[in-house]
Amino acid sequence: MTEQNTKVKEQSRNGGDKLACLLQLCQQGDKQAFSELYQLTAARLNGIAYRITRHVDSANEVLQEAFIQVWQNCDSYNIDKSEVFTWLASIVRYRAYDRLRYDQRRHQKDMVQFNEMELTPQQLENINQYSAQVGLDKHSEQLLNNCLAKLEQKQSQSILMAYLYGYSREDIAHYFDTPINTIKSWIRRGLGRLQLCLNN
Repeated sequence: MTEQNTKVKEQSRNGGDKLACLLQLCQQGDKQAFSELYQLTAARLNGIAYRITRHVDSANEVLQEAFIQVWQNCDSYNIDKSEVFTWLASIVRYRAYDRLRYDQRRHQKDMVQFNEMELTPQQLENINQYSAQVGLDKHSEQLLNNCLAKLEQKQSQSILMAYLYGYSREDIAHYFDTPINTIKSWIRRGLGRLQLCLNN
């Protein structure tokens, strides 16, 4: 028996460190122990991943990738350096920050850059179509541009994202890193101001 395994056994007898025992069994290729280790720690580790990524799907993927790494590299765990959960959490945090950087790069690449003063005729037509739906008359391009320019930038961008480019409220909230209720409020107030401007 290795010195590390001896220390794990002692931890188990003295403090009932179940995670350490399970990880030791994982090092021996015990898949049932790995499954139990996952069940005991997944919820807390998923919470760590979510607090970093702020996205449910990303956090879930981080968790799965982290446990694959745990299984493949469980022999690298050193009981003298950290507790088992601390070691697991460090793997999750590393993967979560890596995923966050990836998501941000992808989001920036995919995100349309908005300039309310450079709307295309088709975009303006879409605005006009929406205006008709809410009871507004058809307006000139210049008037629409002028009124959009008078809105707060986040209000006008949220309106353009929602009604010109088809982004969901959740997508817009993620883009601005803002609660979805705030996004709904921006759009509601922005549309109200837009309607007043167009009618004056």
